[in-house]
Amino acid sequence: MTEREALGRRRRVVAAVVASLLVLGPLAWFWWTSLVPANASVMDMGYPDTGGAPGATPGHGHTPTDGPGVSLATLAGPSGGDPDVALTLTADTGPIEVGGRTLDGYTLNGTSPGPTIEAEVGDLVEVTLVNRSVPDGTTLHWHGVDVPNAEDGVAGVTQDAVPPGGSHVYRFVVEDAGTYWYHSHQVSHAQVRGGLFGALVVHPPGSDEGAQAVAAVHTYGAVPTINGSAESLRVPANPATRCGSAS
Repeated sequence: MTEREALGRRRRVVAAVVASLLVLGPLAWFWWTSLVPANASVMDMGYPDTGGAPGATPGHGHTPTDGPGVSLATLAGPSGGDPDVALTLTADTGPIEVGGRTLDGYTLNGTSPGPTIEAEVGDLVEVTLVNRSVPDGTTLHWHGVDVPNAEDGVAGVTQDAVPPGGSHVYRFVVEDAGTYWYHSHQVSHAQVRGGLFGALVVHPPGSDEGAQAVAAVHTYGAVPTINGSAESLRVPANPATRCGSAS
């Protein structure tokens, strides 16, 4: 290799290094400036919202203090009329048996998932939630269902969490067919993971849907399950039967 060729090679290497720095330098700077400081703690951010419960931080309740507001009582579901679907769901802490293992968790009416609620479009649904032994309180949020604000079940926002020994009644009309789910919206990272959820199926009016199956897929601990069972889900169906499923 001649001296001229060696000089050209060195120049190409230098040019490649400079180009790399021009690309990677800004990326490294953006990454560095996006890091959370080492002394930051999520425990120092925000405040626990207990709604209007005794001991709530002033100004953090559900009563407006700085101007006119709208009472959630006016944003509720129908207060009168006999419900088309009515049931009581009792929330408990307790062991769950899955895949031959006993795990700590939560149940609704003694099972996890909780009972599947079935209704038809236009039905008035009434669900009474009873908290028998969930120490942090609990609620029910109707995931994906268009309900009035006061029926939405978000603790600290649309209602106070239901304390142990307490109860709360949800009333709403289901207007859209589909397969939905309900779950706790209080300490949900623990309560939903531990089993406080269930399915809500809204059928079209007068529909003949053939063979249907709800597959609630959830992992308890390290055990994957369908409808609370570690076994496969089998649904009997006659030949030529139209089938559908939701998970």
